[in-house]
Amino acid sequence: MVKTLAVLLALAAVAAAGDEGLDDGPPLLLGFRLAAGKLPVAHEELTTATIGLDVDHPIASRWRAFGEYEWMWLDRDTTSMQHGSGHRLLAGLRHSVVEKRAHHFRAYLDVEAGGGMSILDDTMIGVRMLPTGFGGLRGGYDFFAADSPSRVLETEVTVRAMMVGDSTGVMAGFDMQWGD
Repeated sequence: MVKTLAVLLALAAVAAAGDEGLDDGPPLLLGFRLAAGKLPVAHEELTTATIGLDVDHPIASRWRAFGEYEWMWLDRDTTSMQHGSGHRLLAGLRHSVVEKRAHHFRAYLDVEAGGGMSILDDTMIGVRMLPTGFGGLRGGYDFFAADSPSRVLETEVTVRAMMVGDSTGVMAGFDMQWGD
């Protein structure tokens, strides 16, 4: 996971060397994220729902760095009294592979990768601290309005493969972000 992040950072640095400026997309963005999926923890598939905060910033043309904090709800099934919660911190890079612009509107498809740490507390498995890696796709759109105090509204859908420990699960989410 650390090697993957190092390679992505090196690629971002090489990409930035030939750029004349930063991304002409949105500036610093702050927002929230809702996600759900299945994550493998201690050889069990746990249904996971999250609510989180995120920050996103341009680092080079078509490259952005982001960080996220998520509170996690863990459940085995809807009838079970066995459940848990947790916290997850993630950092990563995203790169726009497809982008279409029109006047005050931009639609895009990005690839992303990164890693972080999860701390889980579950009634069956106890407290666990797990390294987390991810890779995924993020598609969405931006609206730009020069006459608004919040000049950018970004809405996106994210699908990620999440590596938790030695297993992989899938999470899908909805994000909204605002920027100046």
